[in-house]
Amino acid sequence: MAQYYDILYIVVLAFLAVGILFGLIRAIVGPTRADRILGINMIGSLSTASIAVLAVLLKEAWLLDVCLVYCLISFLAVVILAKIHISVKNEKEERHD
Repeated sequence: MAQYYDILYIVVLAFLAVGILFGLIRAIVGPTRADRILGINMIGSLSTASIAVLAVLLKEAWLLDVCLVYCLISFLAVVILAKIHISVKNEKEERHD
């Protein structure tokens, strides 16, 4: 039975990898700055999920600690990028007025 769970975890990791690839494409190609921030947030969330699945697959509890730290760093990065986006948008609006 454990063999079937291992196969399931590998399939889930493959789907998460495809999702990360789509997020990377959105972060690079995104027509607006908000799309790029959304792509970066998607990459961070799916990477966190990948690390958590990998922790279960390898039966390594320390990977969950890495997962939590990565999640916090990803969250802070998105908050900072959103703050920069808002400030740039406000500057553009002030120039046009």
